Formats: sequence, structure tokens, C-alpha cells
Amino acid sequence: MSQISSMFGNLPGLTTAIEEYESSVLWGPAWQYQWWNGWIDANAVDPNNTPTWRLRPGLVMGNIIATGRWTNYSATNTDGSEVAAAVLVDGLRMQDVLTGANTQKFYRLFIGGRVKSANLLGLDGQARAQMAPRFIFDDNIVGRGDFPIIRFQTKIANYTILSSDNLSEFNTLGATGEVDFTLPAIANGYYFTFSNEAAQTLKVISNEGSNIIAFNNLTASSVAFSTGSAQIGGKFAIYSNPAGTKWIVNTLSAGANTVTVA
Repeated sequence: MSQISSMFGNLPGLTTAIEEYESSVLWGPAWQYQWWNGWIDANAVDPNNTPTWRLRPGLVMGNIIATGRWTNYSATNTDGSEVAAAVLVDGLRMQDVLTGANTQKFYRLFIGGRVKSANLLGLDGQARAQMAPRFIFDDNIVGRGDFPIIRFQTKIANYTILSSDNLSEFNTLGATGEVDFTLPAIANGYYFTFSNEAAQTLKVISNEGSNIIAFNNLTASSVAFSTGSAQIGGKFAIYSNPAGTKWIVNTLSAGANTVTVA
């Protein structure tokens, strides 16, 4: 008696379709695409898929320094894969069909060109900043290059910062009173600078409260240049940590401007 079946263990004939239809993650002319072949680590997962060993198209990837293998990007990893450097364009099954064990695979990776951000899996603010020099996102075709600041904004009244303001420098030139900046809801990949250009208080306030790391304080809610005769020229950068849990303050002042922590 002969046995006839498909490679997936299904009977031949017309049955429910089992193919996966990949969402397109690339755009623009193909001659601009940059590809790389590399080993995908056996432990690579698609965290939001079921099962996790089935990697979907669009998964953002990072490279493990010690082995040179690729795995799914995560901002909180510490092995090198916390740096987003590639995209998996084709779906990949990490589990071996015969043994049921995850095994490393040799596969192609997209390492530069035009990508559709909405179809990238695992993309966050930190990944976008890391990928910007070599990738062009369809929702930001201008790109940012290597300079961390892409916009300069003057504010003379209180302002709630938007997520779309990322990579902005805010100044207070012309202000006649205190200017308070409220940070957006925290997430990784944010970077802002603040330049006090008036003899007025410039204050930056956490949206959540108690998550700013400043001088001798791990749980500050605000930082400010408020000391008289030490306001103009005060400057600091405030950026989020990879876990998206803390704001970090880096003083960039022209002189010894006092930073008031509260």
C-alpha cells in the first residue's frame, strides 16, 4: 500500500490554504537595496508571534558580537543585538521540521535601503535612530543623517513636547517669563536638548514624575535653570534609556550654570 502525503503531513488535494502571505516591507527601486547573507542564531524569536520560532517578514534584527550571528533586536539586550542593523524580509521557520528543535539558519538580511516603518516588527525609537544612517523610512523620507538634532524650536511659553518633536533642540530666546517644557510619555529613542537664551527660568518636567536621573538624584521629577545670574547659557540634553523607563540628563552648559533638581 503506497503512502502519499505532502511535506507538511497533509493529505494531497484541495484543502485550506496554509501559505503565509508576506507583507511588503520594502519600497523604492530594487537597485538601491542592500543585502547580506548571515547565520541566524538558533535562539532568535519573534516575541509577538505564535509560535515565537516562526519569524515573520519585517522583523528587526541585531548582530551578536561574540558569535557574529543574527537574532531579533531588543533595546534591552546586552550582547550587541541591542543595535538594530538589519531587517528580515522573508519569513523564516527556526524550528527543524524533523527534530522539532530550533536550529541556526543561513539566510539573507536586508541591511540598507528603503523600508516601510509600519510593517517593521520590533521597531522602536532607539532602533529608528540606529538604522537612520542606512535606512530610509517611508514616513520620514528626508532622514536625519548622523547629526542628532534635526529641528531647532523657539518657545517663549509653556510647551508640552510631542513625540514628533524627537531630536529637537528647544530654546527660550525672547521669553519674558518662566518657560516649562513637559516631556512626552517616556519611550526609548527620545533625545532632546534645551538651551536657555533668556534671563528666565527654563524647566523640564517629566510626564510621569520621579523618573529623571540628575545630579545625585535617581527619582527627580524636574530639572531647571532657575538661579538668578546663572540662567543664560544654561544647556542640557535629556534622553531616554534603552528600557524606556528613565530620563537621563547630560549638562552641556557654556559655563557653570546651576541645574536645580526637584
